[in-house]
Amino acid sequence: MNKRSLVVLTVLLALCLLVSGESRASAATWPDTVRIGLYFGSSTVASVSFSSKSGLEVGSFRNDSFEQILTMPGGSNVIIRRDSFFIKSSSGLTSAYNPSEGKPFEGEILGPYHVQIGESVANYAKAKETVDLLTQYGITAYPAFEDKWYVWTGFYPDADTASQELKKLADKMGTANLKVISSSNARLVVQNSHADPLLVFSDGTYKLRIRPLAANNPYVLTVNGKQYRGEFEVRRYTDSDLTVINILNIEEYLYGVVPQELESTAPMEALKAQAVAARTYTYRNLGKYSKWGFDLVNTVSDQVYAGYDGEKATTNAAVDQTKGKKILYNGSPISVYYFSSSGGMTENSENVWGTPVAYLKSVPDPYEAGNSYNYSWSRTFTAEELKQRLFLSDVEIGDIVSITIEEVSNAGRPIKVKFTGTKGQITYYREDTRRVLELPSNNYTIISGTGSTSGTGTSSGSSGSGIVYAINGDGSIKAVSLPGSVAVTSSGTEVIGGSGTVYAAGTSGVSVISGSSSTSTASPVQVSGNVYTFVGKGWGHGVGMSQEGAKGFARMGYTYDQILKHYFTGVTVE
Repeated sequence: MNKRSLVVLTVLLALCLLVSGESRASAATWPDTVRIGLYFGSSTVASVSFSSKSGLEVGSFRNDSFEQILTMPGGSNVIIRRDSFFIKSSSGLTSAYNPSEGKPFEGEILGPYHVQIGESVANYAKAKETVDLLTQYGITAYPAFEDKWYVWTGFYPDADTASQELKKLADKMGTANLKVISSSNARLVVQNSHADPLLVFSDGTYKLRIRPLAANNPYVLTVNGKQYRGEFEVRRYTDSDLTVINILNIEEYLYGVVPQELESTAPMEALKAQAVAARTYTYRNLGKYSKWGFDLVNTVSDQVYAGYDGEKATTNAAVDQTKGKKILYNGSPISVYYFSSSGGMTENSENVWGTPVAYLKSVPDPYEAGNSYNYSWSRTFTAEELKQRLFLSDVEIGDIVSITIEEVSNAGRPIKVKFTGTKGQITYYREDTRRVLELPSNNYTIISGTGSTSGTGTSSGSSGSGIVYAINGDGSIKAVSLPGSVAVTSSGTEVIGGSGTVYAAGTSGVSVISGSSSTSTASPVQVSGNVYTFVGKGWGHGVGMSQEGAKGFARMGYTYDQILKHYFTGVTVE
């Protein structure tokens, strides 16, 4: 969940589970580890390289038990690739090869067919003894595991070639106890940096694991040039390249998440609030991708995770100082949402995604700085550009004649917007306009360069209804209805219900209360012309915790749990 982008589908799917998910009983114990998909789906890789400063070990994993197969010294690389078609160069490097594209001009072809020598053996050590013996007779072999240990030789491109080599081996060895091993999309090849095979491993009931030797401090592996804590599992699914999974302690996972979601220079209490939010998201979504063997992914589809290389001292401290803390509602982790900035007021979940959630309610956001990331923004479109935008969304209503904001939320965001053209109309609800026009937020007003505005309402939804927000002695914020009263604003005195900035006096002095809560517009506001400018505030969907607002609260002396309880209604932090 990156503060500058969201994967809409993920959000919608998560929201569909909100109501039913709240009734789950709190777990007696919380798991310690999380499984993160680093390479998966469309990002799977044909091969992956592992190394560690003080060495690593490769083993099989089943029923929560790791059994070491082999070790590699510090500084050496282990490469795991799919057992399929590769080209081995003269330097020993391997690269994936598609036989349908024709035979390459140079390099040795490695294929997925093999020859088995003898019967199964008891373990890897016995297989390695046989391999070493065969080496003395000039036969290159290697251990192979398919629920049992075997000795194989060769990487042949097809069954015919394998059969021909089998006959040669039979003559050379004086035995007929040989057989061709056909290709399989479940096999993995473990090799060194010179492409010498160390073993072949079938992805079945046992899984292939790679981890640093205990001598490594920190306990870190380098994976395709990037450093990560914990261990790794490499899996191969049908008709797929390699799925690579990072398995590590949840707290250490958060080390690599928090600085990607909020800059490490933010106030400590804001960083701690972000750490608790990220931890809560993790627990809430454990098992999300269980059919693929992991819990979460390392992208904006969940939380951006950069591993050990992405860690910062301040964010690590924020994680440590909130160790184990989660945001709970009725004893269960909440569905956490956060974003960059609100522009003065967060939004109800139902006004963004259509589903009401008890703890995702609109609250004032008084401490966002005016220089926050895209706190203020504008986007200008010609009528023709709007026509093209709609057309790309499979909407064709002719030339744009007008835009009408027909309804706004109590937080001031348009939630029903009608586009009128020469050939028809289209009405967008909630986040639709933001999505189609790629706006930073759904908190905006619309003005026209050449045209007019009509109606008795407001195009922005930011007009007041006589609501201001006062700071109580305990630091909490309370809505106060004072329609028609006069308040001191940034421009002098103003009747409450206008559009000025209202000041409220609290224990920490005078504070700016930007924006106010408004009801839906009394009448539609229509804007027409040849040029339309969307003038807005905030960045993101507006539901849950504003990261810029959290920083502002922290600067005002609020603690991380106070910040979280402000943005998430009726929750506990424990």
